[in-house]
Amino acid sequence: MLFSTLAFLFLFLPPVLLAALFLKKEAQNFFLLLASLFFYAWGEGALVILLLASALLNHGFGLAISAGRSARQKKMTLACALVFNLGLLAVFKYAAFFAASLNPLLRAVGCRPWKMAAWPLPLGISFFTFMAIAYLIEVHNQSCPVEKNFLHTALFITFFPTVLAGPIHRYSRLKKQMTERQATPELLASGIRRFIIGLGKKVLLADTLAKTADQIFAVPGSGLTSGLSWLGAICYTMQIFLDFSGYTDMAIGLGRMFGFTFMENFNYPYLARSIRDFWTRWHISLSSWLRDFVFLPLAYAISRRIPSARLLGMRAESWSYYPAMLLTMLLCGLWHGPAWTFVAWGAYHGAFIMLERFALARRLKRLWPPLQNGYSLLVITCGWVLFRAVDFSHAAAYWRAMFGFGRGRGYFPTAYLDNKSLFFLLAGLMVSFPVLPVFKRGLEKITGRADGFLRPWLQSATLLLTHVFLLIVLLASAMEMAMASFNPFIYFRF
Repeated sequence: MLFSTLAFLFLFLPPVLLAALFLKKEAQNFFLLLASLFFYAWGEGALVILLLASALLNHGFGLAISAGRSARQKKMTLACALVFNLGLLAVFKYAAFFAASLNPLLRAVGCRPWKMAAWPLPLGISFFTFMAIAYLIEVHNQSCPVEKNFLHTALFITFFPTVLAGPIHRYSRLKKQMTERQATPELLASGIRRFIIGLGKKVLLADTLAKTADQIFAVPGSGLTSGLSWLGAICYTMQIFLDFSGYTDMAIGLGRMFGFTFMENFNYPYLARSIRDFWTRWHISLSSWLRDFVFLPLAYAISRRIPSARLLGMRAESWSYYPAMLLTMLLCGLWHGPAWTFVAWGAYHGAFIMLERFALARRLKRLWPPLQNGYSLLVITCGWVLFRAVDFSHAAAYWRAMFGFGRGRGYFPTAYLDNKSLFFLLAGLMVSFPVLPVFKRGLEKITGRADGFLRPWLQSATLLLTHVFLLIVLLASAMEMAMASFNPFIYFRF
């Protein structure tokens, strides 16, 4: 079941929300766990057993880590837990990829190719596995008390707003909310507004731009022109942000409806002035996870093995930073999918982050801010081409066309950009940059400066227009869902 379906919007959410509001905390937690398992089983069937098994075993691993009598015993238990969780990813997500990558080498040395059965890919496995790993590491590091109530652990891992595509939460931030959250009318109203905004971003904007992007990326490389290739790249750049941030908005909104406060996952990433800045704004929960549990431990481990403050004329800090950053970004790319294009996309971003640290950072700071942003957008957009491409040859042909080295004929941008797509592209640009918050602050200033008689009328008019706008977005989204074909969230692939 997906958020952007009529079944979820009108059959699942209303009764679950209504029932949960009348239950006490522990009863509500149990009810939400059952609802989350039903939600997952609706689309994944028997694979819900895997999700429940992950919750049960990780709960047990947490208890075992906490009960360890020595640091060595705790570390060994954590290692077993990591093997289990990463093993799930290896079997269900990467086994076929590893086999396909290894078989050419096996054939070259005269060995039989490795035959690997195609395992079904459980939706959200990368997200709920990373949340479980973060919980176990925090328990081991004593930054989060172990959870002794299985109901709380299971709800944390399986909760339906976040199980499919995050954000990747830390249990240390949600532990108190399991028992002390307050579902106030203000939080409920805020959650409904946030959910509708996310639904509109996904259904009205992202799905419309997806049609244009898919059509253009399906054009043979020999037919791409510079203008057409840039149109496709821009549409996909908007699509992937609106789609994923729309899901996050809906997840955060749903959490608020039930009294939970989730972390923000995006902070206008296309406003970034460097690639390093981009990764502090894009998919923040994944970036912080990789920083805390991959990059920092790697950098620290490398730095401990460097005997002096400088080595071969370079500071020890740099010797630890560069390899740790490159490996972290390679893993980031691989996390997104079992394909070498994703690994290369991670290396691409890692290379620019390292280049900025080595030489570009000071030069970028001297530039006019719009030029800094232009540099970032150029790098990011070209990177999304690699992310979207079927293979490396497809990406290379697309890049050649973008920069005027293609020989495409007969395919023109106007054939793929009708008035509806153009309107939603412009609307997507407004949503991707802080245009609406600036407008809102300006309106609040005008209202604040109004005299006593006019101020309540302006406030009432603003509130009415906001509700009318949200109602229009909800109705338009529902109509689009009723008419459109199935179009899942783009990040479900990863």
